[in-house]
Amino acid sequence: MQLLDDKLKKVDYNKLRKFILGLAAKELSKLSEDCYYPATKNNYFELLSVCKLTKKDMTEFVKRYYDGTPASKWLLQRDPYTNLLIVIMHMFLIRKDRVGYESALLYFMIRYYSNLMHKQIKWCNKDVFRYTIENITKVHLFVREKTIPNSLYFLSKEMEKKHTEDIKDMNVEGVISFISKSRHRISQSIKSFAESYYRFSKEGLNIKTQKEEPGENENMHQYQVLEKGERIIDKVVKEITIYKNVDRKAIEEARSLTKVQTGISTEIANYLCDIKYSDLLRIIFKLFLKEIKDVKSLCGKDYYKYVKKLMSVKRSSSNMFYKQQINILLLQILDDINYSKEYQSFTLQTQFLLKSYLSLYLTILLRNHIC
Repeated sequence: MQLLDDKLKKVDYNKLRKFILGLAAKELSKLSEDCYYPATKNNYFELLSVCKLTKKDMTEFVKRYYDGTPASKWLLQRDPYTNLLIVIMHMFLIRKDRVGYESALLYFMIRYYSNLMHKQIKWCNKDVFRYTIENITKVHLFVREKTIPNSLYFLSKEMEKKHTEDIKDMNVEGVISFISKSRHRISQSIKSFAESYYRFSKEGLNIKTQKEEPGENENMHQYQVLEKGERIIDKVVKEITIYKNVDRKAIEEARSLTKVQTGISTEIANYLCDIKYSDLLRIIFKLFLKEIKDVKSLCGKDYYKYVKKLMSVKRSSSNMFYKQQINILLLQILDDINYSKEYQSFTLQTQFLLKSYLSLYLTILLRNHIC
């Protein structure tokens, strides 16, 4: 890292952090859409600008960093964009910023997903894409982890366990392995998905909506509730971020359940009323609705238990993904209100209560519009 140290001293760290957190959240939200492949090229130039680096800086860094290793001749490892993201992850780690690091790592996986999907399925049919998601084998990563965003999150956690120290120390052999393994894991899933996609496309299959052909055992009331919820997400997000609505009753309900102080609970709700949080709010609401298995989980007496369960999970699952997005949103708000230092001084239990408060406040808003 000595190769870039002098230049990186000029980086506006807070600006970089907010950019990465927002970028990862925005793309994850859109990945729930059929046939969505993020356009990542322009982000490279924006990241260079935020880091006050040039294309030449990265080209020279790559050449010198891999000098003397087999990777000096490999296109995969020599990619400047790949190495810029690794440098950014390294920067977060040496500052002990775990959330920033995890967001950068997640975006790293999203970029590989985008590149490989563009390569495998250049012209995508949304009906066939949706049908493939619904009908590929149950052991496929996209099915096992329930959604494509969850799958990329799962893979990022796997890489985090194995290669965090390599990235922190900029261990060249470890970084070479990290790049190869990350791309290989995503490539495996995309290739098998693409094979099924083209097979279904050739056979003329497509997915039918639940309205067109409901199964005998389907809970139609549940479907109608969730369908209404999907339509209403945009309305709720607009009410919060554009019309600046703050629901005092929802604040009090969420606060009374978590015992969070009135001052900070109100301030968090007030600062949510900013358009820059729109993408994060959408993904949180979508993830919440995707996990609904029973109407009672949203509109009945089981609602509070359900939210508590979502916030208590520890495994890398879709539930954990929801919890992570709540955490990212909370940290962004606390940064904006200059409350981050106080938050870091809190016990883990107090931090958990603040996260739970935010989760309850948001889902109460959604529930009030649906139920």
